[in-house]
Amino acid sequence: MRILLIFVLLLACATARAGVTAERTRVIFNAGDTETALRVVNQNSYPVVVQAWIDDGDPESTPDTAEAPIIPLPPVFRLEPGEQRSLRLVSVGATPPSDRESLYWLNLYEIPPDAARVADDASSRLTVTLRTQMKVIHRPKGLSMTPQRAVARMEFRVEEGRMAVLNPTPYVMTLSGISLCSDPQEGWGEGALVRPFAQVWVALPASNCARSTNAVRFSWIDDDGNIQQGSARLQGAQS
Repeated sequence: MRILLIFVLLLACATARAGVTAERTRVIFNAGDTETALRVVNQNSYPVVVQAWIDDGDPESTPDTAEAPIIPLPPVFRLEPGEQRSLRLVSVGATPPSDRESLYWLNLYEIPPDAARVADDASSRLTVTLRTQMKVIHRPKGLSMTPQRAVARMEFRVEEGRMAVLNPTPYVMTLSGISLCSDPQEGWGEGALVRPFAQVWVALPASNCARSTNAVRFSWIDDDGNIQQGSARLQGAQS
């Protein structure tokens, strides 16, 4: 019985969905701007209290410990069912690097009312607090290329059964998928991040298609959250 109860609780948590959503999946905060706005809406059928903060990617961050040059205002607010609100993201004067983009995360922590008031009379429901994260990218002025040109400089290299994805550009690159021949390689999480002037490693597909091709196709996410397509030469492939 105890094992069954644990399973039911885990299943309920796994199927929970954030009811407070934002109008877009990322915010580009341009250097020199003092603030920008992000509209959020409560899609739940009940009111929630939302706590917001921005951090540098630390999964253990809290509103009291988070470090970022941008803060959300108000940091705590209430949303009625269906209500929309404009969240202000304000620069606090810190100066991120000027030669590359810097990545931060906006946290939206929604706290529902008491479970007894949320549940329908004829059903029971497990009420949990939910934390949603979205990217906030600080973009300096005068970068040496546009994001579209930066995509063309992405590099993919095969080495010892793995693929290195290199980003020699000043932009944060989010890849949503890689394809070798007809074998898609997905499942890197909610977009694979390659920070400026950095690289990440991924396993090759089980078919090891890299041995018979010198090309790689990939999809990437633009400033508006749309998926775009790109291609590159696969370095180190064996023909």
